[in-house]
Amino acid sequence: MLNKNCMMATAAAFVTMFVLGYVIYEPILGGFMEANMGSATDVMKETPSYWQIVVGQLAGALLLVTVLSWKGSGNAAAGFKAGALVGALLALYYGFMNLGTTNITTMPAVLVDVAAMLVLLGAGGAAAGMVMQKDA
Repeated sequence: MLNKNCMMATAAAFVTMFVLGYVIYEPILGGFMEANMGSATDVMKETPSYWQIVVGQLAGALLLVTVLSWKGSGNAAAGFKAGALVGALLALYYGFMNLGTTNITTMPAVLVDVAAMLVLLGAGGAAAGMVMQKDA
């Protein structure tokens, strides 16, 4: 699993997800997500901890590449489909677990996050799939 091809695919997925994640969650959805935080207070950091975001995005990219390699998805279209499915399922899992156990989110935020993660991990999967196809 951990060969040069998978490491390059992980790097491609990471860069795609890191940049697109910022674009989706800051300028596009920032205000919406802030308005739908739930009743918990002081849960958002004033300044994000970027090294922790990088570690999380790297883990997500590696998860995607692992799924793609298991599935044999070695092109952009197959990578997008697999990534979108993984993203939507992870967002449903995490969102509904938080919704059921905490006051940090709302139903509209969970549903919007599912769509955002579908796009985000779909794009990461497409980037990884292109790299995997090129090196196959």
